Amino acid sequence: MVPTSTRGQMPIDFLTGMAVFFVVVGFVLLFVPDLLTPTAGGQETALVADRVGTQLVEFHLGDPGTTTLSTCALWFFNQSGANPCATFDTSATLTDQVGIDDSYGMNVTLRRDVGGDSAREILCADSGSVVPCSSGGSQLAVGPPPSASDASVATARRHVSLDDTDAVLQVEVW
Repeated sequence: MVPTSTRGQMPIDFLTGMAVFFVVVGFVLLFVPDLLTPTAGGQETALVADRVGTQLVEFHLGDPGTTTLSTCALWFFNQSGANPCATFDTSATLTDQVGIDDSYGMNVTLRRDVGGDSAREILCADSGSVVPCSSGGSQLAVGPPPSASDASVATARRHVSLDDTDAVLQVEVW
């Protein structure tokens, strides 16, 4: 007897095709939201800290193309006297000066290993020179430090030179 149907599809072929289809649809529904929002859930603070650190060293406080900070750095940290920097607005908040949202907390410090141990202490400025804080002067820090209740604090560091002193510019964002 000759088969009356010329269809090449069998029930097992249909079942296999539908299984592959549902696996692909499930994969797309599971992974596409993560691809579209890679910084959801507080992970963006590391990106913000890195961007602010780079922006400060390369554009606002530093000499272009180097990691040597200019006299703008001393004003940025102390904000006393006349503003020698065209890149900062004296009436703006710290977050506005670096171009991030006010919902972030931020602290920028200039640190160096002063005591010979591995801990980096905040440096100070005294009469336009960078000195250890034990010698007096005002701290090269701007913004409040993170509190104990801040669950996630991201830190970015840049090695810089200011007043012939090697230091680390540390940016903390929470």
